Amino acid sequence: MIRSFRAELLKLRRPAVIYGAAGAMLGFALLATVLTFVTATGATAAPASTVGGAALGSTLGQLGQPGGLTRGFTIAAGFIGLLVFVLFATNMTSEYGLGTIRVLLTRQPRRARLLAGKLLALLAFVAVLLFAAELLSAVAAVALAHARDVSTANWFSAEGLGHLAGDYGNAVLTATVFGTVGISLGVFTRSTPIALGIGLAWLGPLEHILQLSWSGAAWWFPGLVFDAVASGGTAITTYQRALVMALAYTGLALTAAALSFVRRDVSV
Repeated sequence: MIRSFRAELLKLRRPAVIYGAAGAMLGFALLATVLTFVTATGATAAPASTVGGAALGSTLGQLGQPGGLTRGFTIAAGFIGLLVFVLFATNMTSEYGLGTIRVLLTRQPRRARLLAGKLLALLAFVAVLLFAAELLSAVAAVALAHARDVSTANWFSAEGLGHLAGDYGNAVLTATVFGTVGISLGVFTRSTPIALGIGLAWLGPLEHILQLSWSGAAWWFPGLVFDAVASGGTAITTYQRALVMALAYTGLALTAAALSFVRRDVSV
């Protein structure tokens, strides 16, 4: 598994992958942070705009709280999860499309170890990018706080630093569940258009459309549950329930994908 891990890291060092993934994640984090501060109001209550039960709007008072430093990054984490889904899914389907999966299996015939090494390398790569994204978001938040006269005293307290670490942990967890579902769907479909078509359609617009007619969607639909983990819980579902559901979906997807990868002929 270690050799598979190292081999995957070598592939991820390609400039197209680094610049593309890093640019997208850093860009989303920065954009979300800027919009969070620019659109923040002086009202006592936050705007009602939500996605999956998570409030998108902010007030200046909320931004001055201990979690205000990473509020923009937290909002971006759910959207970054979809980028991670795309990265993991296309990474797997391209192996089949280019025929490189056969070459990999000649070097590492133990398929479960190959899949585990590939998944862990991708997760390590994304964890580093998320750290950079949170750092950029925090720097932008400090600059924007001075522009909007938001107090930053609470940001660097023990509680504020706890929020900083917790939000990063939730972002990594969100990326893990989105990425695992992505690589699993890649194993099942072996086709980039099909994997992205199914995954992005369901995790994106379809779940939110169905949520408009069924309030319980945020409790059960995977994409909404994953977003709740990124937000640390929502008004509809608690963080603990969202985390349990997300891990259950991830475990089922990974188990099914591993069985399929081990038993199916790679040429089919």
